[in-house]
Amino acid sequence: MPRNSHARRSLLAAAAAVTCATIALSVTVLSGPEGSPAGERPPPPRPIGRVTTTADDRLLHDAEQRLLRDCMGRHGFTYRVFPLGDEPESALFPYVVDDAAWARRYGYGAELRRQRETLAKSDPNRAYFAALPADRRAMALVTANGPSPDGLSVRLPSGGTVRRSDRGCVAEAQRRLYGDLGAWFRSSTRVDTLQQILRSRVVADTGYQKSLGVWQRCMGRLGYAFATPAAARATALSPVRPLPEDREIGLALAEVRCAGESALSRTARRLDAHHDRLLAEEYRADVETRDRLRTAALPRARRILSDAPQA
Repeated sequence: MPRNSHARRSLLAAAAAVTCATIALSVTVLSGPEGSPAGERPPPPRPIGRVTTTADDRLLHDAEQRLLRDCMGRHGFTYRVFPLGDEPESALFPYVVDDAAWARRYGYGAELRRQRETLAKSDPNRAYFAALPADRRAMALVTANGPSPDGLSVRLPSGGTVRRSDRGCVAEAQRRLYGDLGAWFRSSTRVDTLQQILRSRVVADTGYQKSLGVWQRCMGRLGYAFATPAAARATALSPVRPLPEDREIGLALAEVRCAGESALSRTARRLDAHHDRLLAEEYRADVETRDRLRTAALPRARRILSDAPQA
C-alpha cells in the first residue's frame, strides 16, 4: 500500500476552544496566476488518494505558517510556527495493514498515537492561548479566523456545503501564498473530500469484497473473527479497552499475513489506483485548479521562507 501521508492535513490543526492547541480554520458544515519559473517543470498530477508527504507539502506548510505567525504578530498576538506532522496510521494503511516489519514494531500504532497526543499537549500555542484572558482569547481567534464563517463557500461532491471566512490571518496567509483564495479554497476542499469517496468506492468494489471474504476466512483460521481490517484496528486501538502491546502486535501480524494470502492488499492497491483515476477525471477541473495553484505557490513559498527572519 502507499506509505506515509498528507492525505490532507489541514495546514492548521483544529482548535477553537479555550485550550486550543493551534489556531483553526473557522468552518461551518451545513447539510443538504502565476506560473512556474522558466525551466521549472510543473510536477505531475497528484493522486487523490496519495498518502506520501512530499518536500513540496512541507515547503507550502512552512510558508503558510510563517505568514500566519507574522500576521498574528502585527495584531499583537504570539503564534509559534510548528512543523508538519506525520499522518495517522489509518492513512498509512487505509485498507489493510500489509507491512510485516512495521506491524512487528508498531502493531496498529497505539504507541505512535500516544506520542502524537503528548506532543499536542506540549504545543506552546496551546499554553499561550489558554493563558490569555477570555476577551483576548476571543479576539485572537477572530484575528486568526475572521469574525464569522462567511465569504467563502463550496458545495462538496458528497453533498453539503462548507463555509469559512475570507478575512483573518488564515485567509491572508493563504491569499498571499496561493494568489486566488477563493479558487484555492474551493478546489482544495473539494479534492480533499474525494479521499473518503475513493476509500468508500474501493471497499464497495466487488473485487475488494471477494478478497475480503478470503481474508476473513484466513483470520478465522488464526483465531480472529473480524468482518473487516477496520474492525480489527478499532478493537486494537479502542479508547476504552485497547489491546495490550503484545496482543496488538500479534493481531496486526495476523492481518499482514492474511492480507498477503488473500491478495486483499494487492487487490486494494489496484482498485485504489483505478478509482483514483476515475475520480480525478470526474473532478478534473478541481484537481487541475488545485495542482495549478500549488505549483504557482512553490516559488512564492521559497521567497517567503528565504526573506522572512527565523523565529
